[in-house]
Amino acid sequence: MTRFFVVHAILLAGLAAIAAIIAWAMARWRPLMDAPNARSSHALPTPRGGGVGIVVATLFGWLLFWNAGFASRAAGAPEFGLAAGATMVALAGLMDDRRAQPAAIKLGAQALATLVALACGLTIDRIALPGLGLVELGVFAWPLTALWLVGLTNAFNFMDGLDGLAAATATIAAAALALVAQAGGNGPIAALAWSLAAGSAGFLLLNKPPARIFMGDVGSQFLGFAFAGIGVLMASRGGDGGGALLVPLLLFHFLFDTALTAWRRARRGEKLWQAHREHLYQRLNRTGLGHGAVTLCASAAALILAALALLAPDASALWRALGIAFALQLAYATWVARREARR
Repeated sequence: MTRFFVVHAILLAGLAAIAAIIAWAMARWRPLMDAPNARSSHALPTPRGGGVGIVVATLFGWLLFWNAGFASRAAGAPEFGLAAGATMVALAGLMDDRRAQPAAIKLGAQALATLVALACGLTIDRIALPGLGLVELGVFAWPLTALWLVGLTNAFNFMDGLDGLAAATATIAAAALALVAQAGGNGPIAALAWSLAAGSAGFLLLNKPPARIFMGDVGSQFLGFAFAGIGVLMASRGGDGGGALLVPLLLFHFLFDTALTAWRRARRGEKLWQAHREHLYQRLNRTGLGHGAVTLCASAAALILAALALLAPDASALWRALGIAFALQLAYATWVARREARR
């Protein structure tokens, strides 16, 4: 057993190293240079597209863990759909990093990736609801799964705006997801999550403040789709339907920030797909907190959510944890607003 864990640790360290090396190589590829503009949070030209390292390391890890017997069973059609869909949105993101694409093109690529995943059986069929118990989604399974996959893909993309913020959150959330999956006897899902954590951690070495490279859409869209897909796989495991709540809890601060910002912009009649600097983390940065301080705040939130997820034994506890997460995010939003008012 000790040898088994040692081998796992070596493999994960290798994946992190792969991600870091590829990110370093991408930083020297000048066609992907990100020049600052009025909406940017950085002041100096910085290369983007470093998320290629996350993508390559994670996919290699998935292939290695699934085919070397470390995941306890071979990959099935849903896992293939997850990998295919995540790869498709990553390629579309890389195209956007190279040359900005219209929002319709990006959304179309996400929709196509989602259809591939759905066709492979990657669907949420049931969920535990308070007071109702386990609810079968029936004909709503496909549309709700599609909304979740596309929604989290874009939420992660929107939240990648400060040095290290998205990569640190991804590392913490993926590691917590892997621990929960392992504790529940879901070795295959744990293998997926550990690979995601290792790839994110390796990239973070070059993305921590001050960032030497940005992950770009190739990395943020891949991470969003991968987390969403693993969340769908978790939803199909366990008898109480609580697995469907795990990823929403671990990434609740991303989902809350995205939803709140979209609501505020919609009230003002602004176009939701246009670039802006209205997210809570961007507003906090403008009040005087540097990239490192804001990233530490996001990392602290991710650690709290990870602790809540690890301590929740069933669906009822996960719903209570989501309530706690919501209350904490309301307090955070209030704090940001007060800092803005004082400034």
